[in-house]
Amino acid sequence: MTSPSPSVRILTPDLARGAALLGIAIANAITAWSLRVGDVPQGYHRTLSGIIVNDSLWDKIMVVIGTLFVHVRGLPMFATLLGYGVGMILVREQRKGATKKQCRAILLRRYGVLILFGLLHMVFLFYGDIMFIYGLIILVLVIPMRNAKNKTLLITAGVLFALAMVMNGALLSYSDMNAVLLHGYGHGYVQDQLVRGASLAFMYNFLRFPFALPLVGSVILVGFVAGRNGVLEYPEQFRTPMRIAATITVIIVVTVGLPLGLANLGILGHEKVFYLLNILVGMASGPGIVVWISWIASWVERRKLTDTLPIRMLTALGQMSMTGYVLQSVLFTIIMVPWGLAIGAGRGVATVTLIAAGIWVVTMVFAYLWSLTHKRGPLEILHRTLGYGRPPNAKTQIM
Repeated sequence: MTSPSPSVRILTPDLARGAALLGIAIANAITAWSLRVGDVPQGYHRTLSGIIVNDSLWDKIMVVIGTLFVHVRGLPMFATLLGYGVGMILVREQRKGATKKQCRAILLRRYGVLILFGLLHMVFLFYGDIMFIYGLIILVLVIPMRNAKNKTLLITAGVLFALAMVMNGALLSYSDMNAVLLHGYGHGYVQDQLVRGASLAFMYNFLRFPFALPLVGSVILVGFVAGRNGVLEYPEQFRTPMRIAATITVIIVVTVGLPLGLANLGILGHEKVFYLLNILVGMASGPGIVVWISWIASWVERRKLTDTLPIRMLTALGQMSMTGYVLQSVLFTIIMVPWGLAIGAGRGVATVTLIAAGIWVVTMVFAYLWSLTHKRGPLEILHRTLGYGRPPNAKTQIM
């Protein structure tokens, strides 16, 4: 099944990607960029969702807000949108008359380039890059299944998600969270980034790929089905599944995110258990978050607010999300790590959140100013040039 062709660019994906970059900036800042090697100073309480300094009320508040709306929320939303984009690209190329073989070649080249970008980003800028894994999942899962029926794809997604619960649950249950998740910066660029990034790229990513494939791949497949069927373009035709997805997200936030926050504060026990649940079950929140943002986008459009400056800035960042994502890494490297300016390094959750939000605002301003040139983002231009073998025109597309 293919979706009808919309006459105008839809707002939801741009808003969603722009907003997701805020969550990703905060999550990465708390769990990676702000962490330092060595013992935690006196008065500092390290949780699996960040550091609380001197029993700070603001740090505690931000820990709970983070477990509700930040940690394992942006990643599944982006995974959903990634799959959605693959579905839209496939439909678009089919309308142009591309054969199955040509469609496969286009997708292989486009997402092969994404893998390359992710690899370079992982080695030289941020070892926690996600583009590399995203691209691999598209190549080994989505492209081979691109012509399958919707029912087959959704059943496959369900089976993969259940498999992921078992595989990742067993793996993470025996992991030392302090060693795996809280390994900070402090040895210099070569050891902290180059050596670690290269090691992850050439060893750890391939070792963890069998575990990431079913977990992230299940969400990408759901997004692919939605994109192939035009769910966001014509939501009135998909009200029931959209409401179900939105409800699932609320349930996850309340029953998984909130207990994790309370466990981080010591109000509940079993912090590691709730952390693992959020990592695993939290992936299912992605489609529902996109639905919630689609309802916000609809509200914005009904009130004719799309041309207001905040919306224009947010959508500009969403349209060049790859550039915005990599720019975050550049700014975090300059500002936060010990061999940079070390501003906020090793600080509490509230301080780190403010710095991350500030960096996100800088990327949004950059994206808006760049959008005034009516060109795609710098990395988007390079991606499309390498991915399609020709320079892109100035007019932007959804993905």
